[in-house]
Parts: sequence; structure tokens; C-alpha cells
Amino acid sequence: MNVTVRVIDGTSGRPAEGVKAAVVNDPAGGPSTCIDGLTDAEGRFTCRPDADLRANSSLYSIELDVDAYFISMGIAAGYKQTAFLARLDRLETDYLFEVFITPFGHATWNVK
Repeated sequence: MNVTVRVIDGTSGRPAEGVKAAVVNDPAGGPSTCIDGLTDAEGRFTCRPDADLRANSSLYSIELDVDAYFISMGIAAGYKQTAFLARLDRLETDYLFEVFITPFGHATWNVK
């Protein structure tokens, strides 16, 4: 299973490079595990949760640091972070989430 998040900057209509992204698994009664990094020139961040992580829970939080991204361009965002909870329960499936961000709003959809 691969989890990919693709971020589009709604102010420019281009991929959002350099957005801090995290995929967090937080099983009930267990420690949370986070895989994080920055989106690339295509606005993508991809991770592959390991087997132990996938076995603990199928619920993952996908988190994006929108504030730091817009501040780097001199824009004060209306919110710090956007996050959503996704059920990723098919180990043989790759998941792609598209996220459209602006300083004061966002939209998210699952492509696969």
C-alpha cells in the first residue's frame, strides 16, 4: 500500500511544493506512528506504511501544514493545518488524495 497526497495551491493553480505532510496512524491503546516529509515539485508526498503500522489500525490522519507554506510566500493563512481522517483498509490498494488549498479554505477528495 502506498499513500500519496497531491497538494494544489489554489492561489496560483500550480502544485504546492514544500508543504509539510504527515500520515499518522493512531491505534486505540497504542502509540501513534507518523511518516512525514515535504511535497515535491509536483505537489506530491508519498509514503509506504510498513506492515506493523498497517496491522495496528486502518484509520490514518493525513495532515498538511498549510500555514507554514503560505507564510513562506508572505501570505497569512486563516488556519494552521488541514487534516482529515481516512480509512485505508485495503493493503493491496494504493491511495491517492488530492487537496486544493487556499489561505482560507481547502477541498479534499480521494482519487482511488
